[in-house]
Amino acid sequence: MIGMTIQSIATSDFQGLNELKTQAKNNAKEALPEVAKQFEGIFLQSMLKSMRMGQHFLDESSPFSGKNEATFQEMLDAQYASTIAESKGIGLAALLAKQLENSVGDKANNPVNSSNEVNNTKGINSEKSLSVDDFVKSIWPTAKQAASLIGLDPKLLVAQAALETGWGKFVTRDADGSSSNNLFNIKTGSNSKADSIQVKTTEYIADTPIKINASFRKYPSIEHGFHDYVSLIRGSERYQMALANAANPELYVSELNKAGYATDPNYSNKILSIYHGDELNQAIQRCELSEQT
Repeated sequence: MIGMTIQSIATSDFQGLNELKTQAKNNAKEALPEVAKQFEGIFLQSMLKSMRMGQHFLDESSPFSGKNEATFQEMLDAQYASTIAESKGIGLAALLAKQLENSVGDKANNPVNSSNEVNNTKGINSEKSLSVDDFVKSIWPTAKQAASLIGLDPKLLVAQAALETGWGKFVTRDADGSSSNNLFNIKTGSNSKADSIQVKTTEYIADTPIKINASFRKYPSIEHGFHDYVSLIRGSERYQMALANAANPELYVSELNKAGYATDPNYSNKILSIYHGDELNQAIQRCELSEQT
């Protein structure tokens, strides 16, 4: 259905999309809501066109299926799409505006939603022999140090890293096999000069998973990766509510999700599931690790 919808967009629609793309590239953080709203209108119009095509095939004898009627119907659909987009829309504009703002207006950047969606793609290395205990024990000291800087339970950082990397089994790697040491899947910005790795990953638009190519930061060590995560949370304005609630794990990840850290709508719940789950807590006990920061 998506493919058919895209193919049915008129030439004028493509011109509109190019204009939207240009506006986004030229920055205007202020223009993003309008850009996203226009895009939603174009999407709705193309979706209605696809629906009308199916209707015509099923009912060619209808008195409303003539050429003139089709023209007026298309005009009416365009008005419907514009009216819907100008009101509350279907939620696509708000999500798109958030993602555009994260990618072009915030140098701190936006990490990927969940490693569970990228664990078999190019750029990801699978360490099948790595156990949960090995993963937790190897990053625990660094997690404790990083967590102490933002008043967070180190177990929550480990839970987030576990979600992002599949307990360390799926960490992004360069073409030569070297690890990115990026356990939080932090992306590079358009103006960033930091080392990066290109990976196909999954983003969520209107709660629908879509595969895209994204650039992720590469660090010289795990410690550098954790330090950058702390800098991201402390230095980005949109994460200040999360930082203010660092003492409360549930509120912290909830605010993190609301701020757009990940596009997966269930991101915070997935982190908390690991945080409260037996797998992590038993690993901490087996490795005799202290949760005191």
